[in-house]
Amino acid sequence: MQLFLDLFHSKSIFVADFKCRAKEYTSLKVSVQIDNAEASPVLNEIKMLRRLKKFANKDHPGLDFNPQGNSVRTLQETFPNGMLPKILVKSLIHRLFFSVNWLHATCGVAHTDILPQNILMEIEDDTSLKDVEDQESRVPISTYHVKLSGHPILTDFGQMRLVEGCVNQDWWMSDLYRAPEVLLQLPWGFPVDIWSIGVMTLELLEGKNLFDPIDRIHSQYVLPLALAQYIGYLGPPPLEIIRQSPLFSTYFDAEGNWISEPPIPKTSLEDFVTTIPPGEEKGQFLRFIRKILTWDQEARATSNETIPDEWLMRPVEEMEIAEARACFSSTGY
Repeated sequence: MQLFLDLFHSKSIFVADFKCRAKEYTSLKVSVQIDNAEASPVLNEIKMLRRLKKFANKDHPGLDFNPQGNSVRTLQETFPNGMLPKILVKSLIHRLFFSVNWLHATCGVAHTDILPQNILMEIEDDTSLKDVEDQESRVPISTYHVKLSGHPILTDFGQMRLVEGCVNQDWWMSDLYRAPEVLLQLPWGFPVDIWSIGVMTLELLEGKNLFDPIDRIHSQYVLPLALAQYIGYLGPPPLEIIRQSPLFSTYFDAEGNWISEPPIPKTSLEDFVTTIPPGEEKGQFLRFIRKILTWDQEARATSNETIPDEWLMRPVEEMEIAEARACFSSTGY
């Protein structure tokens, strides 16, 4: 049995792709023991995978445990300025909503950690893996590219949370993709995943994060900076929502006005989006994003509501296809 190691993003986990005696490639995730076993994302992932197995449907798009290609983050790094072709972003996001809809509606769980590193690109066929095997036999642990289908595979369930019948109100999610209800220390649920997908969509199109509430000098997340940036892009949060937050009197006055530092930045989603020129499509895209990036999680569109969105379903133009082919050709995929 030939074993191939591909370092995974977690320090304590790696993925091993190997060819077994049945002449099939499969994926083996190996974890190391940590001291604080109760808080281990590994044990949580095992528990959640057992739950998902109860509802597993091999024909469902977007969830799989066969060997896959590089992450969307790695793919993003191959494009100039980290900007993926619009046609690819639309395909990735549209398919991702199907996966998330299954997690929410069928399994009753929220992923809570949707970001480019945790989405793998599906491999078209085993021929690519055979090429990798041959290459590894000559140059072990070498860098390689495989042919990708463009289908996203959602992975890494270590931060997944049960939502059905539960109340989650703790500090959670990755810093740059954190939903506002988590910032405000309010109960949260399925809508946190929808928020993350919205933020990621903008990142993949524009090659940069919408929010950056990090003190780079001290490498710390700055909560008031995050709130100020959210207000800058989304407008002030509804008074009835922030009044429920334990942070209300710290950052807002009785009427819901911002009273803290730093000042609200003068920004807008219209100005942030530069890859779609002004016109009908940009209007559609901004309506799509505004359905997702909302202060009110109850008003945020669900995955099922977003799947038929007019921007995601907008016909692809021949020029977009040509541009995407040119981009992939220049990156070696």
